[in-house]
Amino acid sequence: MAPMDSLPKIDGVRPARLDDLGRIALVAAAGFYYSPVFHYQRPYYDAFPEDTIASYQAEYESVMLDPNSIVLVAEQVPDANETDKAYKALQRLCPSKPQTGSNGKVVVGVASISLPPNSKRSGVIQLKGTSTYHVQTEPRQQRDQCTKGGELYSEATAPAKAKYLTGQMRLTTLAVHPAYWQHGHGTRLTNWCIRLADLDQVPVGVSAAKMGVKVFAKAGFQEEVKVHIDGYELPDESRDSFGCGEEEPANVTPIELWIGVRRPLPRQKPWLWRMLSCFIKAENEKL
Repeated sequence: MAPMDSLPKIDGVRPARLDDLGRIALVAAAGFYYSPVFHYQRPYYDAFPEDTIASYQAEYESVMLDPNSIVLVAEQVPDANETDKAYKALQRLCPSKPQTGSNGKVVVGVASISLPPNSKRSGVIQLKGTSTYHVQTEPRQQRDQCTKGGELYSEATAPAKAKYLTGQMRLTTLAVHPAYWQHGHGTRLTNWCIRLADLDQVPVGVSAAKMGVKVFAKAGFQEEVKVHIDGYELPDESRDSFGCGEEEPANVTPIELWIGVRRPLPRQKPWLWRMLSCFIKAENEKL
């Protein structure tokens, strides 16, 4: 087992708990709204924000209960006006005041990590064995999503992900509530992941929309490929049955996905070995 004290330590970042799930779902919806992938896969988000929340809550619960995955959260003191920064449909589901934890802070960012096969970290970072836990949500109807969009996205991205990301540690998701942008939370969550990869001396991969590329490139990820995903026309029957008005677009625009990989930095030598190496080098230069 990998001891907890061998994990990266970054201020404001910690492994998520199951009781964070409600807040995580809200943060994910608010943050991912600004990604073109969100609009590609969830064209009916405006009509069914409750389905979006339920979807993210179920997704992150599944990841947290997976021994080969990690969910991280970033925290800070809440902004009393954070609801104003969420998209309009989501605002209807936001509490009037964010509920803080015992530290006076709220979850403002979330990231998930997929561990490589046979990782020594498997099952030891987040508490498991919570089979009696049940998320209290409405049935996950996925009315905000379009099946065609999900299928096209998977078909287009699967070959590149298989080629460049299979067997790697992966930073699978990263989202920050827009009320807390420009506070460094995305960078800190990313840095936690890459420090873990450096500790374990493994590469880490990521697939990202354009808005995330700057953060990942700064963290040392190098581009492997860009994947183009064709746009599509929304089925008439789904628009009619969901009651979407004329303001809803009939077509979903194409998007592009960036895939990058960061190789681990070499482990630093212990200070005594570094001093000895310098001494040996100096003596050799005298010869």
